[in-house]
Amino acid sequence: MYRSNSYDEKLSQKLKSPEFAQEYLLALVDDEDEPMSIEDALRQAILKMGTTDFAKLVNDNKANVDKFLKGKRVLKEETLNRYLEPFGLRVKKALEKVA
Repeated sequence: MYRSNSYDEKLSQKLKSPEFAQEYLLALVDDEDEPMSIEDALRQAILKMGTTDFAKLVNDNKANVDKFLKGKRVLKEETLNRYLEPFGLRVKKALEKVA
């Protein structure tokens, strides 16, 4: 099976643990020096895990995952939550009064 240069076998195995994956994604998003968007952090995790494995994990078509990775697909909130669910995470929109 072909694996991209970003694939990391050891990290891929660790990312299958929801607890590890939560910490990994949150660390990427909350990084003080270079915080990532949720989508970019998820893309990085998917690349490390492998698109085929991730697609199976979230019960989605590999082509859809590939489109997301290439920036050709913007995920709706419900799809983003489905992609985050195996990691025990979800997004939540909030509206706050500024002044």
